[in-house]
Amino acid sequence: MRGAEVAIDSGSGGVVPTITIEDVDRVAEEEGKEEPPMPPGALPAGKAAAIPDWYKVGWHALAGVEKELEDIDQKQARMLHSFISEQYYGDWYHSAAIIIFAIFASHFLTRFHFGWGWLFLLLASCTTYYTTSMTRVRQRARDDIQRELVKTRLASEHESAEWINNFLERFWLIYEPVLATTIVASVDQVLSTNCPPFLDSLRLSTFTLGNKAPRIDKVRTFPKTADDVVMMDWGLSFTPNDVSDLTPRQQALKTNPKIVLQIRVGKGIASAAMPILVEDMTFSGLMRIRMKLMTNFPHVQIVDVSFLEKPVIDYVLKPIGGETFGFDIANIPGLSSFIRDMIHSILGPMMYDPNVFTLNLEQLLSGTPLDTAIGVVKVTVHSARSIKASKIGGGTPDPYVSLSINSRSELAKTKYKSSTHNPTWNETKFLLINNLADNLVFTVLDYNEHRKDTELGTSVFELSKLHEDASQEGLEKQILKDGKERGDLRFDVSYYPVLTPTTNESGVEELPESSVGIVRLTLHQAKDLDTSRVHTPDLNPFAKIFLGGSQTPIHTTQKFKHTLQPVWESATEFLCSDRASSVITVKIIDDRDFLKDPVVGHISLRLEDLLAARKEAGRDWWPLSDCKTGRVRLTAEWKPLNIAGSLHGAEQYTPPIGAIRLWLKKATDVKNVEAALGGKSDPYVRVLVNNVVQSRTEVVNNNLNPEWDQIVYTPVHSLRETILLEVMDYQHLTKDRSLGTVELKVKDLAVDIPRGEGEAQFRFQSSGKMEVADPIRLDRGKTYKGQLHYVAEFVPAIALRDVKFETAPNELQRTGQSDSGASDEGGVVDEASASSSSVDAQSVSPGITASKPLSEDETPEEEQEAEPENGHSRQKSTDTTSTAVSQSEAGKDVPREGSPTGTHKTDATHKTDATGGDKHEAEGIVMTKEELLKHQSGIIVFHVKTGELSKKGRLEVLLDDGYWPAFTTPRAPGRRAAWEHVGEGFVKELDFGRVWLRLNEADEGEKDDIFGEWKGDAKAFLEQAMDGPTKYSLVGGQDEKVTGTVEIEARYVPVPVTLEPRESINNQGVLRVSLIDGREIHGIDRGGKSDPFAVFTLNDQRVYKSQTKKKTVAPDWHEDFVVSVPSRVAADFRVEIFDWNQIEQAKSLGTGKISLDDIEPFHAIERVVALSHPKHGQKGEVRVSLVFQPEIIAKSRKNTSTFSTAGRAMTTIGSAPIAAGKGVFHGVTGVFKRGKDNESIANGAIPEDTEPGEVPDLPATQMSQPVGNDHMGANGATSTALNASGAPPSEPGSLRVTVIEAKDLNAADSPKPYVVVRVGDKEQKTKHSAKTVAPEWHESFDFVASSSTRKLIASVYDHKTIGKDKLLGEAEVDIWNHIQPVGESSADVFAELRGGSGLITLRLAFNSEPLPRKSTASADLSGILPSPSKFSLRRKDKDD
Repeated sequence: MRGAEVAIDSGSGGVVPTITIEDVDRVAEEEGKEEPPMPPGALPAGKAAAIPDWYKVGWHALAGVEKELEDIDQKQARMLHSFISEQYYGDWYHSAAIIIFAIFASHFLTRFHFGWGWLFLLLASCTTYYTTSMTRVRQRARDDIQRELVKTRLASEHESAEWINNFLERFWLIYEPVLATTIVASVDQVLSTNCPPFLDSLRLSTFTLGNKAPRIDKVRTFPKTADDVVMMDWGLSFTPNDVSDLTPRQQALKTNPKIVLQIRVGKGIASAAMPILVEDMTFSGLMRIRMKLMTNFPHVQIVDVSFLEKPVIDYVLKPIGGETFGFDIANIPGLSSFIRDMIHSILGPMMYDPNVFTLNLEQLLSGTPLDTAIGVVKVTVHSARSIKASKIGGGTPDPYVSLSINSRSELAKTKYKSSTHNPTWNETKFLLINNLADNLVFTVLDYNEHRKDTELGTSVFELSKLHEDASQEGLEKQILKDGKERGDLRFDVSYYPVLTPTTNESGVEELPESSVGIVRLTLHQAKDLDTSRVHTPDLNPFAKIFLGGSQTPIHTTQKFKHTLQPVWESATEFLCSDRASSVITVKIIDDRDFLKDPVVGHISLRLEDLLAARKEAGRDWWPLSDCKTGRVRLTAEWKPLNIAGSLHGAEQYTPPIGAIRLWLKKATDVKNVEAALGGKSDPYVRVLVNNVVQSRTEVVNNNLNPEWDQIVYTPVHSLRETILLEVMDYQHLTKDRSLGTVELKVKDLAVDIPRGEGEAQFRFQSSGKMEVADPIRLDRGKTYKGQLHYVAEFVPAIALRDVKFETAPNELQRTGQSDSGASDEGGVVDEASASSSSVDAQSVSPGITASKPLSEDETPEEEQEAEPENGHSRQKSTDTTSTAVSQSEAGKDVPREGSPTGTHKTDATHKTDATGGDKHEAEGIVMTKEELLKHQSGIIVFHVKTGELSKKGRLEVLLDDGYWPAFTTPRAPGRRAAWEHVGEGFVKELDFGRVWLRLNEADEGEKDDIFGEWKGDAKAFLEQAMDGPTKYSLVGGQDEKVTGTVEIEARYVPVPVTLEPRESINNQGVLRVSLIDGREIHGIDRGGKSDPFAVFTLNDQRVYKSQTKKKTVAPDWHEDFVVSVPSRVAADFRVEIFDWNQIEQAKSLGTGKISLDDIEPFHAIERVVALSHPKHGQKGEVRVSLVFQPEIIAKSRKNTSTFSTAGRAMTTIGSAPIAAGKGVFHGVTGVFKRGKDNESIANGAIPEDTEPGEVPDLPATQMSQPVGNDHMGANGATSTALNASGAPPSEPGSLRVTVIEAKDLNAADSPKPYVVVRVGDKEQKTKHSAKTVAPEWHESFDFVASSSTRKLIASVYDHKTIGKDKLLGEAEVDIWNHIQPVGESSADVFAELRGGSGLITLRLAFNSEPLPRKSTASADLSGILPSPSKFSLRRKDKDD
């Protein structure tokens, strides 16, 4: 299949279609609608259920041949097998083993003085086993020898195939009439189409192969081939005239092969038929057949056929005289041999050995047309330099470039440039391709006016390179001819693949909605064509297809002779730049040779109507207009393209009318999709609008009755929209699975405000809350499983007038626009277009439409009677712009109509007529940026324009906690991404909101592979992005290099929402707890004392364990720790006192609950917590000090738990810390305020004076606090105890690292974790703890730290008694960002583990003095500075 230059339908013609989808025949055949009952034993018609992965089906699964080698390298395994002979595979070693066993067993019996009876029993057992084994070995040896002899005979001798010949003799009598009918039906159509002009018609009137079947004389099989290859030699013969093996009765009834071809000579009435007869055909030959097998149906992938010797062919041809007076041309001397040699010369290169004729059955039976396009290649030919001419007699060339695939037929060409060695074209061509394994060939030719153009050289581009990067710009290739350089060619190549269908929530494959794509238009046939205009009983019909108002056809069908029912089955493909406005015109024309070809009928219809008709079976017949009778069968297939702005571009965007506040409470009795594995579903709810995910809840693990109790906000754009609440099962490594859906209509929650009523800033209002418990529907069917409990309410948005983005026409529209302004110089005349018929210029009645669709029982005459008096009605039509496939872009920009700069603004408010908001089309208020940003809650509209990436990926935009992406762009096909994607996200408190930009290499639904990240304040982000497109740098990797730069523009639509206390940012943050002391603790020892220690839990998760105080009921702890609180209102924060016991399990002494909802942020509060015990009652109390700092808690999805109570707090914006303290917090504003000098860096926008290598924003994956300091910092927060500069010390010092604890480790089962700490080239290892995901170690190690030791790496492993320890996660800490390099400094560092999940707590203590002072004083955790004893170099005793 060769490529083709694609026609572009810009969709801007404004042509009024002559027919719409309402004019289609609505009466579909009712036959076959009701499926008959299936008989017993019939195969099921539906799709079989998927077989679970844990089933073992087939010999592959049982033999284990498909399992990957885990511990042995594949190469070593193959090398090992090459040295092991096949004789070592067998049961021979069993016999040797029984002999060895008999020897050792007899020695054992003798050594321990067993009797002779035991010895005889042993010998009898061994003898029986050996005899049985040898009998089996002999039997198998005989079978193997016989099998090898058969293989040898198969390879050297031929076999007869009388059994299959016996079958063919009987089967041929039944099958030959069917075969003959099929051949006549297909060949007769081809002959009619390809009839030469000097003949009137060609018909295959008679065809039979006789009643004697072909024979397979001999078969030879080759057994020594690959396992998936079958190769045989077949001796075939077809000799129907041989009657030696027939009985006299069979000879009397025998029918010889006969083929009669009727040729009609002349025109019209003066014509005569002349039969050409072919009979008595014989054939014999030796054919080699090679079949390559595969696992999928039809299990034969490729068939190679070749003749090992020239076949013997004989026949009787009578071109004149027919059967009675015919003369056999074989009687002419030399003619028969000449024809035979011609046949061999044609078939020889095709299928005579060693040449083979290949049939790819997999492709033929796949159902996909062989010529279908997989995408579009955009080629921009810029210029050529230093072209060497080859004109006769010298001279300057007139070069142009011709494009082809693998040097086959020409697909497109540029204009020629007169008399230059350095031409500049700057022309863009679009080529349809069906294989990226081909080569794109640029042929540079010298234009000659009166003779054939001269080739100057070629340049080749491998299309396979587009797999790596779909956008190749600035390419420069040498122009070669005969191996010599003839100049340089500069060009760009971009590839736009066809989007593959995606599986929706119901498991049904759907194509992505796109405005740009490839249309495969198939003109099947026509019926009942009108002959009133031509005055002849039949027609010679063919069809031409036009786009928009263009007078140049994009496709012309074949011509048929003398028929009113032509069957074309002709397909063409073109590129559509705007699906909604595309109009297709089909003209049915009667071929009149040298006379003017009249138009028999035509149709003009919208592409949208044609595609909509495809959804219903049988709706593909369209009535012809401007004629009495006639209809045409026409279908179209839409293949969307991945072009910037085609899916969610600015032109398709409609501003929101408000947001739906969904309080997702819980679900009950949901479907369990993990029951087969003994587990439970991990449900969450995602909210979809127009098949786009808008919001999601958190995941609840292993629960069929999940309780989310979460409020989400979903933007909506029309009262006609339907919100889909889909319950999903979260999968950590694979795609999530649907557990069912619930539908919610926006019109049930909101109503339109009549004009002149209500507030001017709102167009819609809420109709009240709706609290329901809807059943969960499975797979959009009629079955239900479980219930979803939720509360829904509509919150209107402020109606703004200017929610729009400036956008330019997409690449196809720019290229497809008319090039009337370009110079006409250099046009290369196309002979085919120059000789086109004048019918293309014939005008057809615009706006004509059929009065009603044709029904099954309605005749065309009845339809004509129902039409107006003149047979048609006229509608107003507008002129269209002709479509071009190439455009000159040299030195000028081609503007669109009404836009002098070539760009146009897309006002999204003008599109509300399709969404139900057309009543307020001209309404809306105008607000300044300062007024907009005063509103705390609203919808941020992101316009992601372009990106420069280090590798291919997609951009994810996350808000606030970053648990789920607000939206994601498509995966960029190359490193230069042109997304033009519009997405939305709801922010509840703008002053505290966060914007995360994340580059993900993995496809959506797969495991994340993040390689770039940027985080910033939402308000500062909007202040810059609302002014225009702004570039942001994303960093990633251990060295935090810039991995991508994206350009984003934003708008903000306020949605006034009254937040509940638990929704506010004040409800989450970091709580610093100081455990001071305890009083009157219950004593359970004999002396009335206890050994108390405290355990703090948050939502049933242990977050801290204190030290044990021996023999006291009034412990004095003075210990500090911090904990991230996701919700103060819903927090269950408790402290429980235990009595330590060396032998027994610790016993509880009492529990107390600590309320957090009434704590004033940033104010230290001291509380006395009373302890109570079910057995001892209320006894004892604990005194604690609490300080709460509101912060957004970053959540992460895991395979063990979905929310980490020790999640990381986002305490920085870029690299700047949050400057908040006592007295700063006022209401809900002002906490994160900064000076103007820090705003640009805090927002992450690249300042003008920033170097490309600088990264102003750093990810906050670590958090630290100085020991004894109440203020917390993250990644170099500007605190007095932290190192703001991050500079290492100039002289070596002592660094003590204390491994305290870890939390929320990622493991399928309970691990035994330990930590390996590495500083420089020195490593230390802790003891492994008991099975837990929250281990505590409290082990210290000493290191020497200097300028060469900037990093500390802490690796957490799972201890395995047998086998290799498993890495659970790793944290890399920049030492000098957390402690001071001079004097004495210490800090507690909380680092997130990479490569897994969890948080590790380390304490770093540094002393810059080379010889630390010794002291016996103990460390006081509440002190400001650590004691000198922390820096002792004395090593602890090593444990065994």
